[in-house]
Amino acid sequence: MDAYDSLQKFEVPEVIHGLGALSIVGRCARRLGGERILLVTDPGIIEAGWVDKTIGHLKEEDLKYVVYDNVVTNPRDFQVETGAQVYERNRCDVIVAVGGGSAIDTAKGIAILVSNHGRIYDYEGCNLVTQPVPPLVCVPTTAGTGADVTQMAVITDSKRAMKMLIIGRAIMPELALIDPLLLQTESPELIAATGMDTLTHAIEAYVSSLSWTLTDPHAIHAIELASEHLVHAVRYKDIPSLVGMSVACLEAGIAFSNAILGAVHALSHPLGGFYDIHHGLANAVLLPIVMNRNMEYSLEKYARIAKAMGADTEGLTIEAAARCALDKVRKIIEELELPSRLSTLGMNPKDIARLAELAKDDICMTTNPYCYSTEEIESLYREAW
Repeated sequence: MDAYDSLQKFEVPEVIHGLGALSIVGRCARRLGGERILLVTDPGIIEAGWVDKTIGHLKEEDLKYVVYDNVVTNPRDFQVETGAQVYERNRCDVIVAVGGGSAIDTAKGIAILVSNHGRIYDYEGCNLVTQPVPPLVCVPTTAGTGADVTQMAVITDSKRAMKMLIIGRAIMPELALIDPLLLQTESPELIAATGMDTLTHAIEAYVSSLSWTLTDPHAIHAIELASEHLVHAVRYKDIPSLVGMSVACLEAGIAFSNAILGAVHALSHPLGGFYDIHHGLANAVLLPIVMNRNMEYSLEKYARIAKAMGADTEGLTIEAAARCALDKVRKIIEELELPSRLSTLGMNPKDIARLAELAKDDICMTTNPYCYSTEEIESLYREAW
């Protein structure tokens, strides 16, 4: 084997984590050369009061700012392009994203366009962003997407009604500023849905064909933390559980940014494009179904996942131990009272053939333990419907 075939890369941004971390957002933006800040967020975050607090911290550093809040779940291409126009019109130099994955992905898309120009769909795929983007500071308000530490962005192509995956080191944020206190204003329903996204990220990164020595510990620790804290965070929103979920999200993001994901995400991306389904809810439905189908291709890793989730696998065969991971995931979903069928989320079975074509071509399918055929993907969708 050529020596270069074994080379592997691990990317991670600067991370600042802790209670009250939002208070230094102005200093961080200033340190990155900021004078005019584009603050990307959404109306819900404004209503929760976090944008006013952010603005206060920007003012402490005498920074000028403009707020762009045209952000929705599954952000659209035209919203990204409008945001880029706002950035250029106000001669901004640093982007601060405060919000969940939608706000952060919108900010990444804006950053791409203001330095690389063109249309956002020009950059769908891997490593097509060639010019450096403006400094990007991400302040997540959910413990779910991990977008604040990844080299990925997901933007919906409104004309094709499909999600575009953009991957590349160029769009990794300069700084992730993670303050667990911001999770307090999440609704229990959102904590549950985004938390399942975190758990899915960690499990898929761990069994990914690109997982390796540096991604595995982050993925396993994220699984341990999510298993311990997610249900408690939904029920009580206490600080220890919110801190635990914030770290779980962080580590799952680091893991999947470097190992990519799997069939759950390959199948869930088209659902978001077609029906505007919340990503975490789609993952919650699909995760047990894909795990069950994946099991035979990665028994040892699923057995390790079961142990990380607290299962007693002593004396069990590797097959039985691996099945414990599936049982644990199903129990968490049941305790969270999340949907178990795609039909309840609006999926139309008439679209399955087209959805399966898109899922098969999704880059996340290439790193699943087994690459499913179009027919096999159709059967997975039918099982989930």
